[in-house]
Amino acid sequence: MDGILIINKPSGPTSHDIVDVIRKVSGIKKVGHAGTLDPMATGVLVILLGKATKIVRFLEIEPKEYIAEALFGIDTDTQDITGNIIKESNAIISINDLKAVMPKFIGDILQIPPMASAVKVGGVPLYKLARKGKIVERPERKVRIYSLELSEFFVAGGKSHAIFKVVCSGGTYIRTLVHDIGSRLGVGATLKSLKRTKVGIFSISDSINVENLTQNRIREHLISLDKSLKHLPEAVVIDEVVGLVLNGQEVAEQ
Repeated sequence: MDGILIINKPSGPTSHDIVDVIRKVSGIKKVGHAGTLDPMATGVLVILLGKATKIVRFLEIEPKEYIAEALFGIDTDTQDITGNIIKESNAIISINDLKAVMPKFIGDILQIPPMASAVKVGGVPLYKLARKGKIVERPERKVRIYSLELSEFFVAGGKSHAIFKVVCSGGTYIRTLVHDIGSRLGVGATLKSLKRTKVGIFSISDSINVENLTQNRIREHLISLDKSLKHLPEAVVIDEVVGLVLNGQEVAEQ
């Protein structure tokens, strides 16, 4: 059983939890995913089974689309609503305030990965250091925000809220994007909810729920490697160099 399965991840389990479920139901030991979703996040989780695990590096860098709700006036230690509040402001921003700063977060931007993340510093995942109460310096990383659209803006519970549609490069932290927008506005912000709606060519409409999953359902919804890679450039390899290519060697283009 080789191919890709698009799961509509519910809020709560980790991405690794979902991989474990697929591994157990499918009976396939070699199972992975192409891009972590935090436990609170929902939506598209690309699961790779069998030989499909070999193409993970091509899928991890694919653009991703999200629907994110930002809560302004609060900063947390995880940059999302699951964390501890470390700063709070009673200031209410206006929709015009928000629209004025949004263009500054489109294109290539720099992000500092949050401590509650899987990014490694000195070979140790940041989240493991965070659990020990340690905060270390993290190098900035360049990411790309292809588009940032404001879908909705409202005030509730004495706080400003905004719902964004974001299309970004792989490796982008949406909670850090929300945090940085709040910092630019001077009031702070945290991520209240997050739904991933697309990864590359795979969208939420391609997904299935993990509840009541069976081996037959996996087979029915499994996407072949050919279809999974159809958006990538193709190369025709002549017989004389097939062996070299299969062994991972580079060959000159003719």
